[in-house]
Amino acid sequence: MEQSPDELWPYFTDTDVLAACAPGCKEMTLVSPHEIEAVLAVGVGSVKPEFDVDVVVTRAERPESLEMTAVGHAPRNEFETTAKMELRETDDGTTVVWSATADVSGTIASLGGRALKSVTNRLVTKFFADLQETADEGVEATAELEAAPEDVTLETDG
Repeated sequence: MEQSPDELWPYFTDTDVLAACAPGCKEMTLVSPHEIEAVLAVGVGSVKPEFDVDVVVTRAERPESLEMTAVGHAPRNEFETTAKMELRETDDGTTVVWSATADVSGTIASLGGRALKSVTNRLVTKFFADLQETADEGVEATAELEAAPEDVTLETDG
């Protein structure tokens, strides 16, 4: 990305921008500076669940790192994930290093790891391309997210 990490930070921490760039995002609400609620529709083959997702920002160190945990519930489907992102300044702008781990259960998990990986890679690639385009267009973005206090965690059913 051509912009500096400090210029990109608001795009990665503005829920309106995130909602517009996240494939399948039907709704995203900033509950607090460290909590987001969202509705995501994700299709894997013939299975297309709509997840109610709760997100907590577990680390936010402007402008270099952001970490979030999320739990999603849909009929007969569930996931828990932790995503980490680093913005590293380069001579050309910024390199984004992103990783995530996820536990998926239910109907969507029965489709197998290869199908899930393929869909996930496509969605992640689309998200970063859309976010890059948004930043290149100079769409206004405001940094809204910050790390949760250490005693705040996601409630899971498992």
